[in-house]
Amino acid sequence: MDPHFDGVIFQTHAAELIRRLRRPFPPFCVVDVRWRGDYNQGHIPGAYAAGPDGLTALPPGTSSGTELFVVGSGPQDPAIRRTSLALRHLGAHRVVELTNGMAEWKQAGGLVEAA
Repeated sequence: MDPHFDGVIFQTHAAELIRRLRRPFPPFCVVDVRWRGDYNQGHIPGAYAAGPDGLTALPPGTSSGTELFVVGSGPQDPAIRRTSLALRHLGAHRVVELTNGMAEWKQAGGLVEAA
């Protein structure tokens, strides 16, 4: 990871996250900010269910150096930016928002698992 970009909130598309799931280095975590019922119906494999109400700590098993991909329901989901800012406040250095959320993930053919 490039330390010059630590502290910046990035945005990416589903294709990049699909690529990262195939190559899990450097360490990363997917943070799903949708309502629990939506998460249970189908989420990105291994995603941490944060819910739309925000976080009070970094997801379990992560550190400030873990890259965190924030996923919501679709474009303009306010929980995505709210959670990204909360993660930065909690000390995360690398936060990446999936710009069009689960809608784009499903369109791109990304794997989905149910709880």
